[in-house]
Amino acid sequence: MKISQVLQSVFLGLILLGLFAMMAQNGYGYTLMGIACFGLAFLYFAGVAWKVIEDFSDLEKKDLVAITELMVLAFLIMLFGFRTFYINIPFGDIIFTTFCSLLIIVYFIIASGIHKAVKRENPALARDVLLFYSSILIFLLSLGLRIINPSLAALIGGLGIIASVPFFISLLRNRRFEFSGKSVTLFQFVVASGNKAGILFLFFIFSAIYVGLSNFRIIPSIANADKPKTFIELINQAESGIEKPVNGKYQHEIYKEAMDKFLARHGNMNEK
Repeated sequence: MKISQVLQSVFLGLILLGLFAMMAQNGYGYTLMGIACFGLAFLYFAGVAWKVIEDFSDLEKKDLVAITELMVLAFLIMLFGFRTFYINIPFGDIIFTTFCSLLIIVYFIIASGIHKAVKRENPALARDVLLFYSSILIFLLSLGLRIINPSLAALIGGLGIIASVPFFISLLRNRRFEFSGKSVTLFQFVVASGNKAGILFLFFIFSAIYVGLSNFRIIPSIANADKPKTFIELINQAESGIEKPVNGKYQHEIYKEAMDKFLARHGNMNEK
């Protein structure tokens, strides 16, 4: 196994560990999540740099698409990392939506190329692959619309879950397809495709399951005991689109500035 795959597994494991810690309302869960997000982002940046340096003169269209996929994913993951550390990025909403849109274009190109190549040899596999990538495109659209229109984003996310059902049915049936002289399952084909679609798919599915279970209070919701409850609520309102910025600032930014000033004054008084 390549070192990059090992590191990717480690960072994904840290993200999962951080998520469980966040559900247990432990503040270090956010730190783990943030570190893992930045680590994964830099790993993808390094992969892009290595690919460009190693094969710059022989880059083909498929290589450019793969490089773009890694670059956009790296930037998106960095934005999630900033979010876990409550670091505000100017025009963060616009940047986030833009990267989601770019990723939709990238995976549309990837899906079209794979579907075209597979359709000639195995139409049934091509159909399931198309449904798999369609679910990812729908989930990405839902993610990009989350800040703009939360209600529409939730509805589109539900459509993404419906589109992913054939993939799970194929997994449960362990259906095998003949492709390139080999008998493979849909899961094996997706893993062997050489892109990050499988990881992205798992992220969306686990997110959907978590939201559903937490809404029904079957599992605890994510919370940070190290931050004031009001501050967290203001951030959630901004992220859900309920609150709009006034003079370029959200309420949680104003709250944080006031909180930092209070803590600074309190610290100076203790020193005296």
